[in-house]
Amino acid sequence: MTNKDFKNKYGDWALITGATSGIGAELTSQIAAKGLNIVLVARKEKELTEQAAALQKRYGVKTKYISADLATAEGLEKVKQVDEKIGLLVSAAGYEVNGAFSKTPLAGELKVIQLNVVATLELCHHFSPLMVERKKGGILLIASLSGHMPNPYFSNYAGSKAYVLNLGASLYAELKPKGVDLTILSPGLTKTPMTADNGVDWSKTPMQAMEASVVAEFGLNGLGKRLLSVPGGKNKIMAFMSKHSPLAMLAKMNEKMMRKAMPPSKI
Repeated sequence: MTNKDFKNKYGDWALITGATSGIGAELTSQIAAKGLNIVLVARKEKELTEQAAALQKRYGVKTKYISADLATAEGLEKVKQVDEKIGLLVSAAGYEVNGAFSKTPLAGELKVIQLNVVATLELCHHFSPLMVERKKGGILLIASLSGHMPNPYFSNYAGSKAYVLNLGASLYAELKPKGVDLTILSPGLTKTPMTADNGVDWSKTPMQAMEASVVAEFGLNGLGKRLLSVPGGKNKIMAFMSKHSPLAMLAKMNEKMMRKAMPPSKI
């Protein structure tokens, strides 16, 4: 799809959450490169102003930013007040808590649900009606390979991403006949600040981290072409195996793998 076709299909404005870090930042740049104006959403205003200015200078697009914590009702309400007609919604903000479930703080686990589940639901529900009315638009949701399978020590995170997978698949079938594309990007281990700082020794697992730019490009290229985008050959195999393996066996196998990578204090 040419940049002109992309813009004709998804309109003048894209809104991206988690726009200043990791996969979200890469998606923001790649969408701006296609000529869409960008509404950036993240928490840190300094990073937002810097990225907004950089996008304007590099790609000649218009930008607007919203400093908001999407784990709060107030933050979500700020995003819903945007005046621009959003033709492409990218829900890339996410949060993770890891460690033995009996040891993790409840406040952190609730934040996982609020950001990964509630924010995704509310933004899809808010922005999709205009797309349906215009009979064109797109939604790109960010799930995770963890959402395809049991992932001990990331139990609530895995559950939240399973929600994104099922919500996205269901909305795909609802929205496609109405002219609106929906794609789920489901990455495995990716080089982002979140995975770099979570205390897990990934070298003790068979997982190989992918570059965020490669993951973002794969997801964006799948928009309008397929429901599910799982980047990386090994990740595709793991996603396939998860569908055809006994659930209890898979849970036990993944627990053994992750226990080796977790700090002893978190087990």
